[in-house]
Amino acid sequence: MIETERLTLRPLSRDDLPAFAAFLADPEATAGLHTPDPQTDPEVVEKILDRWVEQAEMYSVIVKASGETAGFVGFVPREMEWGVELELGWLLLPSHWHRGYATEAAKVLRPLKQQRIISLIRTDNKASERVATKLGSSKERDIHYYGHETGVWVNPEAR
Repeated sequence: MIETERLTLRPLSRDDLPAFAAFLADPEATAGLHTPDPQTDPEVVEKILDRWVEQAEMYSVIVKASGETAGFVGFVPREMEWGVELELGWLLLPSHWHRGYATEAAKVLRPLKQQRIISLIRTDNKASERVATKLGSSKERDIHYYGHETGVWVNPEAR
């Protein structure tokens, strides 16, 4: 478990299924993703969660003051056309947007990895671009990813 002033981050687990399902079912929450269609099929949601628990290093972001799950932040390995990368990503429920939670959580997680870290951000997702900028990342290039114009943002230590 990792703590910041306002947040508790704990490893993603099956216990997070209700909040994870709420995120995937919310069209506003998923609109900026590379797979933006909401997902409500319980079996599919469980499979997605299980895959993330197994393959990624994601954390549930819990707001200390309320105990609510604000979303999920963490690392996902990505096979890119130029090689394997480690992505730092953030997924917050709309009710927790514009409070700095994604930035706060990502800032405490990023130093855990001593390597190049990218964030794949759709170019129409200005809120996530602002988070990347606050983290000190800069856009290295634009690519097409899952059919979307996407910026490859790189952590400052990798430049």
